[in-house]
Amino acid sequence: MLHVALSNIKTYARRYIAVILAVAIGTAFLAATLAVNTSTRATLKNSLGDTYKNADLVAFQDWELVRGDANFEFTDIDSKLVQAIRELPEVSTAYGTAFESAELHTSDNGYQVLLQPVSAEQNLGGMELLEGRAPLNANEVIIDDAHAEQMKVSVGDTVGLTVAESTKDMKVVGIQRTSTDPQLSGYAMAGMEESSWAKIASEVTSFQNIVINAKDSVPGAQQALASYFAEHQMKDVAVLTADEKVIKDVASLTDGTDQLTVVLLIFALVALVVTGLVVVNTFNVVIAQRTRELALLRTLGAKRKQIRSSVLIEAVVIGILASVIGVALAVALMAGLIQLLHVLVPNLSYATLALNPTGLVVPLVVGIAMTVIAASLPARRAMKLAPLAALRPFDAASVKNRAGKMRIVFGALLTLAGAGLLIWGTVKGSLPIAFGGGLLSFPGILMLASLFVPASVFGIGRLVAGRSVAGRLAALNAVRNPGRTTATATALLIGVTLVSMIMVGGQTAKASLNNSIAGEFPVDLILTLDQNGEDGAKAQNLAQELLTLDGIEQTSTFVSGYAEIAGQEEFGAISLLGVDPQTFSKVALDQDIVPEDGQIIRVNTGGVKQPETLTIGGQELSVKVSSASLYQDLVTQNTFERLSLDDMGGENTGVLIKVEPNLSTSQITELVDNIGDVANVESYMIDGGVVQNAMFSQVIDVLLAIVSALLAVAVLIALIGVANTLSLSVLERTRENSLLRALGLKKKQLRAMLAQEAVLIGGVAALLGLVLGVVYGLLGAHATLSTVGEMTYEIPWLQLALVLVVSIVAALLASITPGRRAAKLSPVQGLATE
Repeated sequence: MLHVALSNIKTYARRYIAVILAVAIGTAFLAATLAVNTSTRATLKNSLGDTYKNADLVAFQDWELVRGDANFEFTDIDSKLVQAIRELPEVSTAYGTAFESAELHTSDNGYQVLLQPVSAEQNLGGMELLEGRAPLNANEVIIDDAHAEQMKVSVGDTVGLTVAESTKDMKVVGIQRTSTDPQLSGYAMAGMEESSWAKIASEVTSFQNIVINAKDSVPGAQQALASYFAEHQMKDVAVLTADEKVIKDVASLTDGTDQLTVVLLIFALVALVVTGLVVVNTFNVVIAQRTRELALLRTLGAKRKQIRSSVLIEAVVIGILASVIGVALAVALMAGLIQLLHVLVPNLSYATLALNPTGLVVPLVVGIAMTVIAASLPARRAMKLAPLAALRPFDAASVKNRAGKMRIVFGALLTLAGAGLLIWGTVKGSLPIAFGGGLLSFPGILMLASLFVPASVFGIGRLVAGRSVAGRLAALNAVRNPGRTTATATALLIGVTLVSMIMVGGQTAKASLNNSIAGEFPVDLILTLDQNGEDGAKAQNLAQELLTLDGIEQTSTFVSGYAEIAGQEEFGAISLLGVDPQTFSKVALDQDIVPEDGQIIRVNTGGVKQPETLTIGGQELSVKVSSASLYQDLVTQNTFERLSLDDMGGENTGVLIKVEPNLSTSQITELVDNIGDVANVESYMIDGGVVQNAMFSQVIDVLLAIVSALLAVAVLIALIGVANTLSLSVLERTRENSLLRALGLKKKQLRAMLAQEAVLIGGVAALLGLVLGVVYGLLGAHATLSTVGEMTYEIPWLQLALVLVVSIVAALLASITPGRRAAKLSPVQGLATE
């Protein structure tokens, strides 16, 4: 039967184009998902793990190791421990990563920098030199390339370095690559010789990590380090490989859960389900086309086992070819996207494409297995026909596929249980419960789809058909095979539901977070200037200069400092912000936080009930409590001056800014950069509500774009299923369509009938998916964000309408080929078909 199978593939190659296309896209979806996973990890290793990405092992404090152990002794990860690790025979090199705040002075300006230790013998402390050499004594320093360019400093120049109020001249001997760690990339970085750095570092500074390279075996070195820590009772110190440390770092940013992997696996599951539905439908077309051929082989003596083997061999060959194409397509797509990212966003040059054998083999195996399974189900159905019965003409479209009672009962139970959990989780504000409810209810709804999808298609078809003959025929034909119509619509319904759910949930999340932030932050932007001892005249001039920038409406200056509350000295000093009430009222988003003379507005109370008055600096101030998100309590500038806080130190000035409403995320980002340029400060010194809004909106928009792109592939796969369903419908109704042509139906009307069938199936599936997506999106957003603050529900009607239109247009395009094939056949030839 191998010869028969290969001959069939060669002779009827065109029949398998739809199969190859569906399997290739589905496999590419899965392969791309896994490639995103591995590439994201590699990229995170290049960013979050920038300081140890080239190392074998990383030792660090892990509080999880001593949770619940009240008797453990805190381990001080200091230079002595680093030196002890270097002396282990299994270790080649080791260095500690730590940062000390300092200020670097050029002839023009001063810059805040983070100092780190560098050892020329120990892999340069994880840094990558671009020019010059490593510092070898206490008077040498290296600077990162991005800030060296900003400071206009090059190798050989002399700069001033201030640490703990002590300043000395330093010679720049090297330029290092700027860190790609997002937690460090906003800072200027400078490196000093290791022992010199240790002398100026404060006593409380300890190493964050010890980065280690093994001399021979990495597992051997890891075991030796673990034994060393255990022997010296260092219970809170863990040692992991660099890859394991990256995974742990990512998990620590997501509350201990590797949510990235979970999310990507969900997308992989979506790819498998949608692809499986479409491939089964596609093979239904192929097997239906060959039913008479297979029956003829049976009459000539072929056994059922041989026929089934022949079909499965074809499926294996097609599965291998389609899966290889899909994996190659995914790799090419990911490589192209990474290169495009490098070109469009040079700051993300650390993004990298990473592939592993598992990510390549799994999609191949899944694609082949899915193709074989999908082919075996229709083949087994065809094998149940007796040979002579299969050779006789029969109208397969008259066969009604009813949902089994068990499936209906099970689907109803899942839907009810899932809906209950979903509503409970939403009311309680628990995402895990609501998510579990969604996982139960959605499959339940899909199981019940055969009860409402055909009825919806028929009802809407009759409603929109009017008196059109083609339209009324399309409504009837669309449900001639309810089972196949349901399967086709279900594949599209899954994709549209998930796309619309993400859109609605994302839009609601943006609106809720933005309104919550706007309600908490009393001003749009806060620019803090490090001007100890200055009188604020510079801040006044800067406020006027900033008003000339596009996007800024009002500005107001402030002065900040520290003060102690009489009778509460043991709790330490509080931070005060002195503002001019007249100008501050123009930038404040909430007039309730504008202070009066002799009044303090407390914002950092931690829920503790406040007295009616407080005595600060010998002045009695009336107390007003606010929930505004500020780091300092508010007083007027007049009150601030009367408090005589000079002895407390730490006074700074700055500018409060109100921006124009309705600025886009990109405009806000550009405005913050422009403010930083005018004020000659780093962007991280500019904070406020609109910055937080822009950050959250940008993150949500990027996530929405990525998720929508992934789910768009699922919708594309489903639309291939629409074309396949029409192909099978045309095949089964060859004689019927020819009879209609003989009775006067024109080619144009026949094509219109098939086009309306496709639009009905695609449109109804998309419409039902949108309804489900809106419900799931709103409930999911409420469960996620209701505990954060007041919810603001928003439905992106325009985007949802676009999804519906795209689905309808795509379904219409899917009908073109089957429609042409049906119209091309002459009535006489069609009626002669058996």
